Amino acid sequence: MGKKSSKQLYNKLLFTYTAVIFCVVFVLMLYFWNSMRNRYQENSLEHLQMMQEEAVQYVKTCREVSDYLHEELYKSDMEMKDLLHYLTDDPEEYQQYRLDAYSKNYLLAYRGLEDFCATAFEAYPSLLRFAFASYSKLDLTSINRSKSTYHTEDGGAVLERIRSGNLASEGEFSFLKEIRDPVTMQSVGAMVLTFDTADFERVCTYYEKPELVVYNGRGSVIFDSGVGEPWEVLEVARKVEALEEQLNSYVLCTEEEDCIILSAMKKKEAAELPFQNVFMIFGTGFLVFVLGEIMVRSYLQRVSARLNRILDGMTRVMGGDLTVRLAAEKNGDELEVIAQHFNEMCEKLDLHIQKSYLAEIEQKNAEMAALQSQINPHFLYNTLEAIRMKAICNGDQEVGKMLYSMAVTFRSQLKEADVITMAQELHYCKKYLELFEYRYPRQFQSYVDCPLEYMNVPIIKFVLQPIMENYFIHGIRMRDQDNYIRISVRKPGDDFEIVVEDNGRGMSEEEIREKNQQLQENRMDQKKAIGIANVNRRVKAVYGSAYGLRMEAVPEGGLRVILRFADQSRKDEDQEVQSAAEQAQQDEDQEVQSAAEQAQQDEGVRNEKGNDC
Repeated sequence: MGKKSSKQLYNKLLFTYTAVIFCVVFVLMLYFWNSMRNRYQENSLEHLQMMQEEAVQYVKTCREVSDYLHEELYKSDMEMKDLLHYLTDDPEEYQQYRLDAYSKNYLLAYRGLEDFCATAFEAYPSLLRFAFASYSKLDLTSINRSKSTYHTEDGGAVLERIRSGNLASEGEFSFLKEIRDPVTMQSVGAMVLTFDTADFERVCTYYEKPELVVYNGRGSVIFDSGVGEPWEVLEVARKVEALEEQLNSYVLCTEEEDCIILSAMKKKEAAELPFQNVFMIFGTGFLVFVLGEIMVRSYLQRVSARLNRILDGMTRVMGGDLTVRLAAEKNGDELEVIAQHFNEMCEKLDLHIQKSYLAEIEQKNAEMAALQSQINPHFLYNTLEAIRMKAICNGDQEVGKMLYSMAVTFRSQLKEADVITMAQELHYCKKYLELFEYRYPRQFQSYVDCPLEYMNVPIIKFVLQPIMENYFIHGIRMRDQDNYIRISVRKPGDDFEIVVEDNGRGMSEEEIREKNQQLQENRMDQKKAIGIANVNRRVKAVYGSAYGLRMEAVPEGGLRVILRFADQSRKDEDQEVQSAAEQAQQDEDQEVQSAAEQAQQDEGVRNEKGNDC
């Protein structure tokens, strides 16, 4: 029944969240659709305006070129006279004039009508053709970029074409300039400059959506990119709103001298989105919906699983199992509160039921611990002394020395105070090293360097032994015989440092960096380095968090461990540490004296044993 309820809640929440996600995604798709359409419409209108401006600018440029060439013709006396004679004289008279002008003026180069046209063609690539009409001879001469052609036509037809301005062919447009005699100011002919419409084609190709149509003042189409509207449309061009309504388009119309430039773009096409944009909007919406649905399902499945675990736990408690505990996921929600209260309830019930039994077990454990604590730890020290005496009696001096070093080390752990002198700590280290010298004969050498003024410096005991033990476990190279370990005491500033350096296997830079971080944070894994962690923790506990151990790599190979501790002798508040050091010194003297007496006794026993033997 519980699982059924959990499933019902899951389905209700899933349906609700799915509906919310669908509505949000649908609204976002509509928003982006409308926003993108508006942006495309704005861009299309900008393109329409830019195309209109470029087309108008091209017409203006061509008109300015025509005006400039007309002015330049009047500025050049030789070229102007040549043109006047060409328009008024017969061909034979014109050629005779050119020869007379060339010989009379001793000219090296004669510039006539052809030279003027050639210079203009070279300067303006859009200029297609010059046409010169003679009013007296009633003929028309066309000069293009490649050759000159003379046309002699009926006089009335020539005058009609000049007056109508219909001198340009399809794909061209022209400007007419009157030619007058500068002396008499009589009109002798006309110059027609014809330009191509290639720039109109280029503009239409660059701006894809808008269309362009250019008319001359007589209603003839100069250029049409696809509008295809008859001349009657032009009658409405001055009323742009009416033309937009008639064409169902956005329209721009500009009159420039004898040209009318009309740009149009269908309103439907202006806001039309490309297929890739439509696909992107719908694809993104679908992907967002799918991702949202996956996330909602995953979240609801986790919630449903947590509810089922709570219901299963309640069922097991009802069956008498009070060891049930629900995992607290630390989500901070109501289910976590229910799980915590459930666990507390089970703990209190279990504690109440087993209270008497647990109290009895604890009492027995306390009695056992009390019995075990009565074992005298001095028993081990005395036993080692007995074994050492037996070894000496049997003539085994090395075993006796080893047992003596071990006994001194063990005895210092039992009898010495927590704070000893530097001399005592180094003495215990030497004894510890002697044990390994017997274990690894001729495989390593040890050095101790400590100035005499530092011998009485107080320090907590057994801070060096774990470091050396770590070297013999992890650092010594067993196949080599040039191993060494060096212990140095120095005082670089206000604090003391004990440096333990070896030439063993060492550690990588990454391992050293990780170990130093652990030592600084006092969180080294005790399963891997319990001795090092213990020393570091003890030093920080006694001297402060600024002190402790750190490791460095030796350039020629090996490891350097630096133990830094405070100079407690400089502080008045550390008199107790100093007193403990003095007491430790007295104990050390007594121990040395006892060791000497013991050695004499050993010598006596050995002599007696020799007599017995």
